Amino acid sequence: MRSIFYTLIAALAITHGAMAYDGYNIPCSYGGGGNCICDAGSCQEYSWNDSLETFMCGSGKGGNGKCSCVDAQYNKTIEFPCGCTSDSDCDGPGWGCINGQCQTCRTCSNCNTTSWTNGNTGYQTRTVRTCGCTTGQCTSTTEYRCAPGYYGTTSNGSTGCTRCSADSGVYGTTAAGSTARTNCYIETGTTFSDTSGSGRWDGRSYWCN
Repeated sequence: MRSIFYTLIAALAITHGAMAYDGYNIPCSYGGGGNCICDAGSCQEYSWNDSLETFMCGSGKGGNGKCSCVDAQYNKTIEFPCGCTSDSDCDGPGWGCINGQCQTCRTCSNCNTTSWTNGNTGYQTRTVRTCGCTTGQCTSTTEYRCAPGYYGTTSNGSTGCTRCSADSGVYGTTAAGSTARTNCYIETGTTFSDTSGSGRWDGRSYWCN
């Protein structure tokens, strides 16, 4: 009776798939046969996903979206596609999760981000274009920042930026995108002239809060 029971278990194992190195079932439809076991190969370095029935191997060794499983008993190498549930499961740039497998991202045409350009006084704007890895569709968003000579944060390109103050009739300047008053400065070598006289700033002079 016991031998019949073990024979039945063995038959079920052969019917429903192979046993992975960690004890989980591996379907043999990828090229294995019978009760194959993952004895070696790059697949052993990754975790097995029951629901996807494959290994979570990122973009795979060499970036080919697969990992290899060597079955010593049957002298076979089985290639498994790397499974994924989101783009973050796929390693390396240019890879994304498409239909549950790590694949090279689909490409978009004319999907370049524009350069920063001047908008309203004290503001700059640009269009950021992003190619959807899984869809191949380009999406666009608009970004805003403060122009040189201004500081602050803006979400609409019309409010939020303040001009740097003036000292002896000379307005301070900033790098584009500066967010704080302390980023304002007068460049070394800048000359001034007011009621107290004239002169030149030696060394870059920053504003204090």
